[in-house]
Amino acid sequence: MAGRIATLADHGAQVLGPPENWRPRALSIREKLEIVVRQNGKEPSGARLNPLDGVQFDHDPALQRRRWSVEAHDTIPPSCALDFIIALNKPTHGTKTAKVDVPEIAKLKRLEGRTGQKKVKRKIPGQKMHSRPFPKLKRGFR
Repeated sequence: MAGRIATLADHGAQVLGPPENWRPRALSIREKLEIVVRQNGKEPSGARLNPLDGVQFDHDPALQRRRWSVEAHDTIPPSCALDFIIALNKPTHGTKTAKVDVPEIAKLKRLEGRTGQKKVKRKIPGQKMHSRPFPKLKRGFR
């Protein structure tokens, strides 16, 4: 499985990151409860976790921003290391992901050239397959 090149936030050093389609194992109920108990049922900001609105578990730093260990076939730190996972209310997790993780991961994809978008050349309006000919000068016009 080919890894991707990630860029560390500090000094922009390139390191081997997790493979593109790799996903960690799911957290068990016990692990999720341990995270919530460790946080005393609150988000790091102090807001109460509300299971009715949805509690999500956020990897911090995001998995795609972590270095890859070929020997362990996991990220550094490990993807399911409970010290690097925090419980957040669904709206808070969405805000945090949109402001921090999405731009960083998008930057990595741009640097790696895997955005899935190809640059399209701008066409001159009315242009056919070949370029437009130069206008012919009228004789006698100066």
